This record gives sequence, structure tokens and C-alpha cells, in this order.
Amino acid sequence: MSARRSTKSARRRRSGRTAGARARRRRGVAIGTLALASAAALWLGLALWSAGERAVASLERDPPNAPVEILAAPRVLRVGRRVDLSAVAEELAAQRYRAVPRVPARPGEYRISGNRLEVYRRPFTGPHGYAGAAFARVTVDGGRAVRLEDASGRPLGAFTLEPVRLGAYHGPELVDRRPLPLDRYPPRLVQAVVAAEDARFMRHRGIDLRAVLRAAWADIRGGGLVQGGSTITQQVVKNRLLGHQRTWMRKLREAILALYVERRVSKRRILEIYLNEVYLGQEGAVSIVGMPAAALHYFGKDISDLTLDEQAMLAGLIASPGRFDPRRRPEAARARRNWVLERMEQIGAIDPAERERAAARPLGVVASRRRLDPAGDLLDAVQRELVSRGWEPRPGEERARVFTTIDPAVQRAAREALRSVLDRLEREDPRRAPLEGAVVVLRPASGEILAIVGGRKGSRGAFNRALDAHRQPGSAFKPFVALTAFIEGHWQPSSLLADEPIEIRTANGLWRPRNVDGRYRGTVTLRQAIEESLNVPMAWLGRTLGAEAIRSWARLAGIRSPLPSAVSLALGTGEVTPLELAVAYGTIGNLGKYQAPRLVRGVRTADGAAVPLEPMAPPENRLPPEPCYLVLDMMAGAAEHGTARGLASAAPGVRVAAKTGTTQDGRDAWGVLVTGDTAAVCWVGRDDGKPARLYGAGAAIPVLAELLRRAGWLLLAPLPDPPPGVVEVTIDPDTGGLATWRCPRKAREVFTRDRLPVTCPRHRGFFQRFFGRRLEPDGRGGGAGRDGRPAPGLRRH
Repeated sequence: MSARRSTKSARRRRSGRTAGARARRRRGVAIGTLALASAAALWLGLALWSAGERAVASLERDPPNAPVEILAAPRVLRVGRRVDLSAVAEELAAQRYRAVPRVPARPGEYRISGNRLEVYRRPFTGPHGYAGAAFARVTVDGGRAVRLEDASGRPLGAFTLEPVRLGAYHGPELVDRRPLPLDRYPPRLVQAVVAAEDARFMRHRGIDLRAVLRAAWADIRGGGLVQGGSTITQQVVKNRLLGHQRTWMRKLREAILALYVERRVSKRRILEIYLNEVYLGQEGAVSIVGMPAAALHYFGKDISDLTLDEQAMLAGLIASPGRFDPRRRPEAARARRNWVLERMEQIGAIDPAERERAAARPLGVVASRRRLDPAGDLLDAVQRELVSRGWEPRPGEERARVFTTIDPAVQRAAREALRSVLDRLEREDPRRAPLEGAVVVLRPASGEILAIVGGRKGSRGAFNRALDAHRQPGSAFKPFVALTAFIEGHWQPSSLLADEPIEIRTANGLWRPRNVDGRYRGTVTLRQAIEESLNVPMAWLGRTLGAEAIRSWARLAGIRSPLPSAVSLALGTGEVTPLELAVAYGTIGNLGKYQAPRLVRGVRTADGAAVPLEPMAPPENRLPPEPCYLVLDMMAGAAEHGTARGLASAAPGVRVAAKTGTTQDGRDAWGVLVTGDTAAVCWVGRDDGKPARLYGAGAAIPVLAELLRRAGWLLLAPLPDPPPGVVEVTIDPDTGGLATWRCPRKAREVFTRDRLPVTCPRHRGFFQRFFGRRLEPDGRGGGAGRDGRPAPGLRRH
């Protein structure tokens, strides 16, 4: 019996120990589970807190893709200045100004009536600071402004138009976004957005449960995510942080972050972000983001000028910019706009009479904007200059504006002129294709580049031929040989050169230059050699001067590329870019004063503060003015009756200077134009350098002629007056001497005052023959060479 009791007692003890162990294990599991749950909750809380803080930090600053806008030089209207009303109207339309049939009453409107332009300028920040909205009326007569006045009829000294937007540097995506602070938004526009998207925005704490339940019921009936119940706060969180993937997990994260954000970020800041960053449509590859950009895109207006119906339409677009696009689906857009007006009435933002009036109005959408120029190659050129001057044009948190020297009318004219001529050349001879080209137009006095075209398409990131294409200039280099002769020797435009077969020994063997037409004329003047672009006389002259002297003066004029030391340099065998050739000719056109080229006038931040840039070098007097004027005068002859005479019809009544250039086998065709205000250079050829059977007179000069036809009102100006050291006389072109009444032929010629020619030796009278000046080798005769000695290849009578 006792043994049985002890056995039972042992069993009870073992059972008690087992139960205790199980209880301890259960307590341990519970404690472990609680610890894990606490850790998970802590981790989740920390994760949510961290995500919330990152969201708050993101919303407290602007997005890092605010564009760097590139703007053209503002158009300035002045009495006496040439004006093309149709070109100005095209620029205004490109900036979303609206043509109206009445006198403009709001900023962003203009009217052309006969010979009068009336424009109500929008406020803008220009290179010199802020300019407010203003009205001006300009009357044009004979292509020039004859009267400029304000709305009261008081005369104005000048009136500056809003600068044209050429393009922008964006982030990875192409975005047109023009953010504004909330206090710059019209209250009615804000009310329209709230009524359309989140009527209870001011009352909820990030999530609107009514809207969620309504959307959930719609999703259940539709079998998926078919309706959104997101508040404005949720949409801001989605747009800034989460993306647009339509999943339940994303919606959950969006809701949690919205609750957190509402506790840390003010309603005003959330609303400001939403209005500035909501997607509202597309313009080609560029996304229209934010209400200010959409107001310009659809109505050509600043948001402050929007009417109630226009505000409602923009608010209605938020739900689906594609479905309610007023240009492609006007009926759907009108229905959506009227629905927003009804919602505004329901929340008490407008009364029934206002709703009815706004609902009865037409959509009033402006036509899709036509860009003045692709400008991609221009943006690349601007970027290079900004970097070289110490500022990197990268999109950032703050919008910036770069003010350039570009004239939009000249830029567009240059691009279209190049395209049209290249298309024609390829149609005439398909074997030439694909042809490319470049055009540079600048103002020599200031170095400001008015147009720069690096290729037919104007694509960003492409090879910019205006800056980087090093090609032989051919005969377009000959004026620099003449310039050297005028500076270093005793030559004048009437100096006589031999146009006869010549052999010149070089490091590569004998060089036998030939004229393009294969003819030899015996004796020609230096002027004739330039006007008719003769090779043989210029080769004679180049050998006499020496390549080193020619190189030195060409460098001083502005050519920076390395030039060969061979005699063939006289015929343009060195390689140059279109930009540096334009700069060098600009120095000649500016009578010896060199000014480095520039594209950028200044940079300003969104608040109008100027960004410091490295200053441009001041102008330098590098060349004597008298030889420069002699070169210009000979080039004027080339434009009047020489190889560049194709320009004559495009510049009626205005004397311009020009030069052609052609390289071997027609690989490169060049055209140069110099007026009293501008210098322009055009290059045409193939990128691979293959023969294209091109000539400067037939390929490049037509581009410059077309440029003048399209934008001559901005480019044409008389050539400069001769400097005091230059005189104009009448000579006998056969001898180069001062003409007498006996000379059968006479011609106008220019000379430096200290090197006037002697009287014509063939047709002198009795007293002149015995007592007058005789032609001596003293450096003053028409055919005398450098240092008083007749140079090889030169002829004297």
C-alpha cells in the first residue's frame, strides 16, 4: 500500500513539474511574442515616423526640377527704329498674347489695326530688373516707328516688350512649370480647385472618410480601382513621393503619410504645392505642370487675368487632362467646366447668376503655340558660355532665368533660310545629300550674338557646327590677305597684280594655283581680285607677304584656330569655325575694334536677384581703321557686281559688304555679310567632308539673301563712314593712277590719305608729263610694292 502511495505521489510531483514547465513556456512565449510585437511596433513606428519626416522635409522645399529658362533679348520699340508689325505680332503670339478686336484692356492682349500696334504688356523680370504691366501704342510709317505713346496719348521714349522664351533646362523630364506663392493666386481659382477636387479640404485631417467610402463602393461595383477618394493632401503626397501606381499598398502608404503630413505642414503650404505641381496637359514632349503654366498654355494669360469660366475649366482639367482637353474635346471640356461651376455654387463660392453667366461663355482657348525656333543648339551654346563664366545651368529648387542676346526674329529667319536653301540644293542634285549648314549673326560693336544656328534641326546634344565645325574657308579668307597687304605694305585697292601662271615651291612639292574659271587675265587690281575671287593674284600676294604676317593679323581680328604656315594660307587652306570667322569679320566691320562674342546678358533668380558671372573682356583696338575700311569697300564691290552680287536684290538701297568662299571639289561653301550694324557668316557642306559640288555664290550667299528678306528690317544698316585717313578719288582702272580728262575709263577708288597714287602715266598732259609727279618706286604708285620695291607678281606701267 505504501509503495502505491509513493508511486502516486511521484506521478503528482512529475505532473506538477510538467504543468509548471508548460506554464513557464507559455509565459515565455507570451513574453517573447509581446517583445517581438513591441519591437515590430517600435520598428513600424520609427519607419512611419522616418517616412513622415522625409515627406515633411520634401514638402517644405520646392522640387529639384525647377527650370532654368532661356529668354531672348527684349524687343525695344523706339521712335525712328525700324519695325515689322507682322514679326512683332508673331513674337507676341508665341508668348501667348491674345489678339483682340478692341483696344487691349488687360495684360497679355494686343491689336494690330492698319499701321498701328497696341499692346498691353504683362509684368516681367528682364535683364535689368522688374517691369510692370503697361500699355503702349506704336504707329509705323515706311517701316519705321513714327509715334510711340501710352494709353493717355503721352509720348514714350521707349517701350520694352516681354522677352520671348526660347527654351529651358529641365530635369530628366521635360516640364513647363512656373511656380507662384499662394498669395499670388486669385481666390476664385483656389475655390474652383477645392470645389472640384476636395470640397472638405479645410475640415479633414488628411483623409476624407466620406470620399473614401464613396470611392470604395464605386471600386467594389467596378471590380477594381475605378474612382479615387484622395484628398488634395493625398494627391500631393502621391505626386511628390509615391508615384502613380494604382495598388492598394500604395493607397495605404498614401493615406498614412497624408495623416502625418497634415499634422506638420500647414493647409496653405499643401494647397500651394498642389496648385504649382498638378499635371494639366501636354505640349509635344513637354508636360504642362501647375496652374500658372496651364493658364498660359490654354488661354495665353497670367493666372491673375483668368475669368471665372477659365478658372473653372482649369480646375476641371485636373481629373483627366486628356479626356477634358478643350482643344481636342471641346464638348467634354465644356461639360466638365460647367460641373465645376455647379460645385462652386454648392459650396457657396459663387451665386447662381454668376454660374449661369460663366456657363454661357465660350471656352476661349487660344491656338496651340507655334515655337519660333527649335533652339536646341542655341541652348547648348548658352550652356557652354554660362559654364565658362562660372555658373552651371542646372535645374534646381529655385527657378532661374537666363537673359540672352538672341533676337528671336533673326534666329528664326536664320534657321528657316538655311533649311529652305538646303532643301532646294538637295532637290536640284540629290547626290549632294545630306547637306548641313551653320549660320552666325552678331553685332560687332557689342559682340552680342543675334542668332546662332548649328544645324538644320536645332537638336540639343547634337554636333554644333557653328561652334565646332572646323572647315577651310577658301576664298572667304582672302580679305585678311588684303588687310595684311594694306597694313604691312604699300598696297592699295588699285594696286596691280599679275594674273599669270605661277609655280610656288612648298614642302609638299610645286603648287600651281589656278582660278576657278581656268582663265588668266594678265593684270588685275587687288580690288578686282577680291571682287571676282581670283586665286592666282592672291597667291602671288600671299607669297610676297608671307604666311606668318597673314596669320598674325588674322589672329588679331579674331581667328583663334591654328593656321598653317604654308603659302596656300592665302587661299584659305587653314580651318576655322563659322563663329570665329564672324567675329573676325566683325572686327573689320567695326573698323579694327575687337569685341569678344557673347550670348548671355545676365542671370536672375526667381526673386529677381542677379547671379554673378565672370565679366566679358572689354573691347580692344586691334587693327588700324583705315585698312579695315579699304577691305570693307572692296567687299562692297563684291556684293554689288562681284561673286556675292546675289545679295543685291535682298538689300535694295543699302550698301553692304560681302564675300564668298569655296573649297576644293565644292566641299565647303561660305558666305559673309557685313552691314553697318551686323556681321553674318554662313557655311554649307557635308559633315563627312565629301565633295558636294557647291559654290559660295550658289549655296551660302542665297542663305544670307533669304535671311535679309526675312529679317532685313533688323539687320540692314549703312556701312560705316570712312575714317579721317581715307579719301575717295577717281582713277584710271587700267593704270591705277589718278584719272585725267584724257583717260578713256574712270573708276571710283579709296586710298589712305598718305598713299595717294600719282597721275595716270598714260594720259598725262604736256605740263604734267614734264613738270608733274612721275611714277616712281616710292611706295605711292598704284603698282608699287612693299618698302618701295616692286614685288614679284606685281605689274607697273
